[in-house]
Amino acid sequence: MVTINDLYEIADKESVEIIDFDLSPVMAVSHMDEHGDCYIGIDYKILPKDTKTEKMVLAHELGHCVKGAFYNRYSKFDIRGRHEYRADKWAIENLMPKSEMENAMKQGYIEVWQLAEYFDVSEEMVKKALFIYFDNQNFL
Repeated sequence: MVTINDLYEIADKESVEIIDFDLSPVMAVSHMDEHGDCYIGIDYKILPKDTKTEKMVLAHELGHCVKGAFYNRYSKFDIRGRHEYRADKWAIENLMPKSEMENAMKQGYIEVWQLAEYFDVSEEMVKKALFIYFDNQNFL
């Protein structure tokens, strides 16, 4: 399983600069500049003091950077949800790889809350993973 330290190493490897930035009311934001350099701003003052939240937030923002999942707010043809989905999918594939999720389920972790505890993520993220991996809206 990917740890918070692994995510910071991925950011370093991908040359993504992480900046402690006052972003209230949001916890984090990612930005790609005109040169293709990616930055993640995290407001550590409002980020809950648990590694689970930090891990999920950082993984999502890294997903934007690694996948280039940025929308153009000036284009009425660009769909924000598509870019959020791509960032979520990258986060899920790294925090809860499908093979590891299937293995956990074979071990008896079948409830959403059990999988959330097993992977140290939110139940909402587990629900998104189940939808992405198994394409079944009954999990939602």
